[in-house]
Amino acid sequence: MAQVLARRIAKCVFFILLSLAVGRSIGSAETYISQDFADKIAVFISGESNIETLYDAYFYIDFSIVMSITTAVYLTIAKLIKKTRSK
Repeated sequence: MAQVLARRIAKCVFFILLSLAVGRSIGSAETYISQDFADKIAVFISGESNIETLYDAYFYIDFSIVMSITTAVYLTIAKLIKKTRSK
């Protein structure tokens, strides 16, 4: 039971560290998200477009992208580890 809990905690910590690495490596959201797209998302989320909702939209878009990339990398690493352990 303790071993299962330790593995789950290790997996969560690995996912968080991986997401931090991905987030730091892709840089600022303003560099790869156009302002027009962020403006449309801000209007979709809150119904208006001002600087506060624009930065919220940048955050939500960036967070979604980081989580998507992190999930893909995490699943790939998990499959590779599983494949190497089964041999």
